[in-house]
Amino acid sequence: MTTPLQRLGGPERLRDGATWLLAFIGAFATVAGLTGRLDTLTEGSLLPVGAIALAVVVVTLGLTVQREFGLDPDEGGRPATADALVLYQAEDCPHCRKVRRLCTRNGISYTCHNPRTAGTMFTDGTVTNRDRHTELEGYGQDQVPLLVDRERGESLYESDDIVAYLEEHYAR
Repeated sequence: MTTPLQRLGGPERLRDGATWLLAFIGAFATVAGLTGRLDTLTEGSLLPVGAIALAVVVVTLGLTVQREFGLDPDEGGRPATADALVLYQAEDCPHCRKVRRLCTRNGISYTCHNPRTAGTMFTDGTVTNRDRHTELEGYGQDQVPLLVDRERGESLYESDDIVAYLEEHYAR
């Protein structure tokens, strides 16, 4: 036995039909209000109905587009990779920027540490966080970027190697 809602084509079809009906009512009321029918404006009979109908149409169409294109909101919370990946980096370093850009483009979350400033060809950077710098050196080198994947037990220094590793294991 089918329900009346199933006979109408389900809730999506009913909502789509209601959307078009409200769009028609909204358009009618708005046109009637804007065509010079001052009596409808002074009485306030059609313009508020049209405005409400258009608002409902916009919201309904927005929700329909969201559903059709899979634009569901993020459920929140920390992504699983945030605790697994640690990036030791310096803000001004172009190699670190390359790694950050890949993570941003692919939605890869990580914990970021800034143990020192970016160095030059002739000097190392200035240590800005002694504890984090000691951790960085504990992996073998005083070099950024350093990616530590706690989940897989890997640590990588070169930006090209880090990018290739992230693309293989974490990129969408």
